[in-house]
Amino acid sequence: MTIFLSESDVAALLDMDEVIRAVEEAFRQEGMGGAVNHMRTRTRSASSVLNVMHATSPYLSRGGLKAYMSSRSGTKFLVVLFDEADSAPLAVMGADMLGRYRTGAASGVATKHLYRKSTGSVAICGTGRQALTQALALDSVMDVQGFRVWSPNRDHRRAFTKSLEDRGLQATAADSPWEASKGADVVSTVTSSKAPFLDEKMLDSVAHVNLCGGNVPEHAEITAGGVGCFDAIVVDDLAQAKAEYGDLIQAARAGSFSWDSAVELGSVVAGSKEQTGKTLFKSGGAALEDVAVANLVYEKARSHGHYVDFSFF
Repeated sequence: MTIFLSESDVAALLDMDEVIRAVEEAFRQEGMGGAVNHMRTRTRSASSVLNVMHATSPYLSRGGLKAYMSSRSGTKFLVVLFDEADSAPLAVMGADMLGRYRTGAASGVATKHLYRKSTGSVAICGTGRQALTQALALDSVMDVQGFRVWSPNRDHRRAFTKSLEDRGLQATAADSPWEASKGADVVSTVTSSKAPFLDEKMLDSVAHVNLCGGNVPEHAEITAGGVGCFDAIVVDDLAQAKAEYGDLIQAARAGSFSWDSAVELGSVVAGSKEQTGKTLFKSGGAALEDVAVANLVYEKARSHGHYVDFSFF
């Protein structure tokens, strides 16, 4: 039997600490050859875009795909999880909240392995649906000495700041990206900005940055010069980065960054390519993360009985 999990079912089973462990192991296994990721592909029509990404994870005996459709009515996400042993479809589940958690967890894993300090201050740029899980993940991997929050909308940044305070986290609203990032140790960006709002001057004292907004070649959250000020550039998937990640594509075109210097997070977590100095992680979302978190949710659902059985064939 296949189980079906609604968005609310999945949300009830997600725990950031567990998701970080699952995503960290997924990247470690990929770095050792125990997981295979395939970059996102897109099919476009006049009114919609269908996005599909998939991965196999022999260490879990799982394979899966995430598909999501974007149209004028919004975006809907779905993950299908398979058993590699007998090809059985194990689960079909909503993947909106799952995606938010795995994206935040990827930033947490990158920060753990690249920033490598137990404490520091954090700037969050962006206050949309993905922002909270960025904050939760960073708070999970380090002792955050205060969040500084910026978005272009004053009401949004104030509301998000309050939501962090309501969770017992120290947070203040910043009036500009400069004010948010000045003096911060770690910066996480998760915006839909088409034009860069970070540059090298703003990031002078920053040790590590997670860029999580945008996977369109024409869009960027940081200037080419900003990318050029980092000692190490790490991505979740190199093939996908070369096709989609505007921040790096534009920096490479400007000559401030070379693709030859980029490494994948899996190799860092596995210990084969240690990175030092000022570090940048560009995250666009990798299917191996989705498979790892979907398996975590599946196993918890089976143990807790939070699912609906249905006959797939």
